Amino acid sequence: MPAVSVIVPVHNRAAFIGGAVESVLGQSFSDLELIVVDDGSTDETPDVLKAVTDRRLRIVSNGRNLGIPQARNAGLEAARGTFVAWLDSDDHARRDRLARQIRFFRDNPGFALVGGAAGKLDAAGRPLRGKRVPPLSAQTVKAWLVFKSAFQQSSVMGRAEVLKRYPYRDELAVCSDVDVFVRLAEAHRITNLPHVLVDRRTHPGQVVRSRGDAIRASKTAILERVLHRFGATFDADDLARHVMLGEPKRRSDTVDEAFLDWAGDWLMHLQEVNARTQAIEPPAFRFACGYFWMRACEAAIPRLGFARATRRFAGSALAVAALSGRSRTWLSLRVPRLIGEAPS
Repeated sequence: MPAVSVIVPVHNRAAFIGGAVESVLGQSFSDLELIVVDDGSTDETPDVLKAVTDRRLRIVSNGRNLGIPQARNAGLEAARGTFVAWLDSDDHARRDRLARQIRFFRDNPGFALVGGAAGKLDAAGRPLRGKRVPPLSAQTVKAWLVFKSAFQQSSVMGRAEVLKRYPYRDELAVCSDVDVFVRLAEAHRITNLPHVLVDRRTHPGQVVRSRGDAIRASKTAILERVLHRFGATFDADDLARHVMLGEPKRRSDTVDEAFLDWAGDWLMHLQEVNARTQAIEPPAFRFACGYFWMRACEAAIPRLGFARATRRFAGSALAVAALSGRSRTWLSLRVPRLIGEAPS
């Protein structure tokens, strides 16, 4: 029985799957099985996999393309390890990725899932500057999940006995991972490490580039449930704007003065709800609200100008939390990695 089952779902990624497989089989922690779920590939992906001679590789083949949720669930069902780690078929795992996460779980038995930061690769696998740095404490993760995902899916590892109780939902063709994180956070402690564990590839075939409308619809369905459980009062317009608040720069053409008026009031409302329910540690939630207020003001710069957007940010009570000690600690890790000037 391996300690870790690494699961890689794949559909028509012949150009990338070999690198993903190699990065797993070359881990410094070797007590693993690699389960590649071939979700009905019609390119050379099966041939690439058949050429791998390492006996730790197990191939689960779906007869046809069933989609990401069912492919991930097939991997979960096949997994025999004490822990389950995920990797997307176009990404690479850093050599010490599994070792770092196993060490974390042995030192922190109360946690069910842990992710980490991610580097960036271009389509040819060449490193790009900057890193994706997630929130780095269990309470901040819970706060982030009110707005957006708090994890890089390719970086996460969890306890198999827990993850198998949270299958991916078929009705969410995209963003089913975010739904799992939200449901896990309701009953378990989950967090991220400050280390770069994986490198994520940027290329034209990515789901985030080709299925924007589907992603937005799935996020709306997930966050509607989150806000109801959180206790917020909202209508359809609030919900649509809340989804945009999680990624304001993607919709910067619509982030104007009116949006900032709404965002300031909305974030204060969410803080009042949380102060009453104590669903999330208040300092962590205030920090998250301050951060997303800062991102909204930043996204407004093209329409408002730098000076005006900065005045809007600084003139709100939300700015205090965005510049708190908790924020400075996180940003001291995040900013150097974002610009590619920090070690892993």
